[in-house]
Amino acid sequence: MKKLALVNLFFALSIINTQAMASQHNTPLDKLTEQSFFNDTKIGVTLRNYGKYLNEDGTGDTLIHSAWGQAFGLAYQSGYFADFIGFDASYVNVVKLAASNYFATRNLLWNDGTGYDKKNAHGFDKVSQRYIKIKFGEQASLNFKAKWGWQVLRNYAVLTTSYQLTKNSYLGYSGTLAYDNYSLDTLYVTSSMNRDSPEKEQIQTANKKKIDYIIGTGLNYKDKKLSVTYAYGEADDYIRRQLLELNYNPHPQLTLGSQIYFNNPLTNYKQLSPDKRAADGNSWYYAADIKWQQDLVGLKLGIAHTKADKDNGSLGYFERHVTKNARWRFNSLTEAAYHYQRNGELAITFLGDYQASPNFTTAMQINYGQFNYKDNKFKTGEINVWGQWTPSDSRLKNLSIFAKIGKSWTYKANKAQPIFDNQGHYQRGTGISGEFIIDYRFNLF
Repeated sequence: MKKLALVNLFFALSIINTQAMASQHNTPLDKLTEQSFFNDTKIGVTLRNYGKYLNEDGTGDTLIHSAWGQAFGLAYQSGYFADFIGFDASYVNVVKLAASNYFATRNLLWNDGTGYDKKNAHGFDKVSQRYIKIKFGEQASLNFKAKWGWQVLRNYAVLTTSYQLTKNSYLGYSGTLAYDNYSLDTLYVTSSMNRDSPEKEQIQTANKKKIDYIIGTGLNYKDKKLSVTYAYGEADDYIRRQLLELNYNPHPQLTLGSQIYFNNPLTNYKQLSPDKRAADGNSWYYAADIKWQQDLVGLKLGIAHTKADKDNGSLGYFERHVTKNARWRFNSLTEAAYHYQRNGELAITFLGDYQASPNFTTAMQINYGQFNYKDNKFKTGEINVWGQWTPSDSRLKNLSIFAKIGKSWTYKANKAQPIFDNQGHYQRGTGISGEFIIDYRFNLF
């Protein structure tokens, strides 16, 4: 009933705004509705159809992971009353279209049950965002903006979100103080809602113990040629994350980038059993990339290295998402579970894109990684090809269709640890993946 009442509120505000603009009478109601809170109100609708497929044998058995769903989203964004305070909210409904066993790894549908059976796959609905917002100051000078409530945080300090049929959202505070080319971000979150669930979740350790909060801050600089972010954050007495991201354009066609991520384990992380720890001490991930854009063709080359030791002789890796039920900021080209972030691994990535027409862009990405472990030189890689059609016709300007197919070569593993044969050689594994997304967006006003 609460969710239905919120949707009704969206449309009620829409009617009030329309009536206010049409009225020419200088009544107290007219003066009220002339406030930017009503005049700047926006309501948008998003339709997303998303399917994902994976056929792989990484655990020894050949497994099919697939899920397909349709999402309907409604987003309300108010203006600021007295140029100071406002309110935003987002509602989304997800309908299950199809699912296989192991569907939950695709993060599209709600796994309402135990195990990996497809009978547990369900659609869901939720109010993914609902927050109060405030602001001080002018946009062109010193200003401050803040939010309190359920909100999406995209590459904000040390946290981020992922957009599947819905986005991860967090309960807490975020605020940004900005001046000229500089900005300072702060966040404090206590709970989350995952992208494939309507339920409020506790932020947890690897052994599912509650973490009371995540705090973080980020210092940013951005001008026409250079953007730099340094961020620091901590999951309460569990782990600290620091990061440095940089992009520099010395030439209009050339972009140089670098990303450095650092995990520092704290008391509760060190007390985990060895099989729950990704690394036993500090772990690092270093990456650099270079991109050249020539008219309709873009070429990008990236290289990365990981340091993530484990004392017991097992294979360590850099843990991107260091807590359960929260996604931590990580923006390297080589992003695929723990792949390409294993201890001592050198990863190389090539990405090429081509705008075949004003409406269609295609791209190919090749990843290669290698590392030494237990007298084996592991070599892994993948090739992904995708295309996106975004029609320029004004009647379809809010439509986009995306499709991708990929092939991977890796090794068989049990809980991230390689499986060896009787001769001590690692066992190879393969995978085939595919996905498609159909998006359509429009504004009611």
